[in-house]
Amino acid sequence: MKTKGNNMLVGVFCFGALVLIIGFSIFTGGFSSFRGKNERFVMVFHENVYGLHEGGKVTLNGVRIGRVERFFLGDATEEGPVPVLIEINRKLVQRHMVEEENQLFDLDGFLKSEVVARLQAKLIQESFVTGILYINLTTGVDVNEEKNLYGYREIPTSASIFAELSESINLEKLSKQVSEVMVTSTRKLNDLNVSKLSKDFTVTNNALQGFLEQISSSYSPLGPKLSSATDELKIAIGKINLISDNLKEMFDPTSDFRFGFSNTMRDISAMSKSLKSLADLLERNPQAFLRGKGETSE
Repeated sequence: MKTKGNNMLVGVFCFGALVLIIGFSIFTGGFSSFRGKNERFVMVFHENVYGLHEGGKVTLNGVRIGRVERFFLGDATEEGPVPVLIEINRKLVQRHMVEEENQLFDLDGFLKSEVVARLQAKLIQESFVTGILYINLTTGVDVNEEKNLYGYREIPTSASIFAELSESINLEKLSKQVSEVMVTSTRKLNDLNVSKLSKDFTVTNNALQGFLEQISSSYSPLGPKLSSATDELKIAIGKINLISDNLKEMFDPTSDFRFGFSNTMRDISAMSKSLKSLADLLERNPQAFLRGKGETSE
């Protein structure tokens, strides 16, 4: 009798556990994919998908309606795009959809064909700390061309915030431009014959001063005003000559200005490259901004 009672107790326990598992699976929609009644779509993100995991959530206008089912690796080498397959869970859809005059879904919980033609997918960061990504679907205005990939309807994608930021800043292009400016400026400064320009200016200045002295001596009887004007003009020419000497000293290849200018341009170029590397790192691993480099394992 005791053995019989134990067997009955074990049977009841197993039956109860089985009922709980079945109920939980039905509640979460786990068996719906097994029955093959859920819709599936594929999408290709032309950016890093680090942080998007299998089983990650898929939302429609922010409301969860599905999950990431799998990835298609090997479609492209190196940093090529990775196609992603998503599953729309009809149990979740039917739980949240309105039954009358629904603009998105039919009565069975399937997306309407005209809605599918206007869908767009975008990677959204769930948390800046964890770096977890999920896929959000939105309905646009334009009708997309119907395409299929790996046997599933393809949904077009749009760039995420990080991708748009990296593309808009384009630090790599800025770095190249700064480097080109640095090379061009240095070459022009080296080609500048400051000594010859200074000599030519000095000759012109001396000739002009001699001309003014002749005018002053020849027309001094006309009055003090003309003599005063020539004196002021001589002072102005003297100041110009001083400026010429300063420019000659400043543009000399051994001057502090030339040295400082070259160093500044090199620093700007290095800074641009560093910012580009930082943007690439944050795009691949957003939580690195808070976690830091961490400890390297030996």
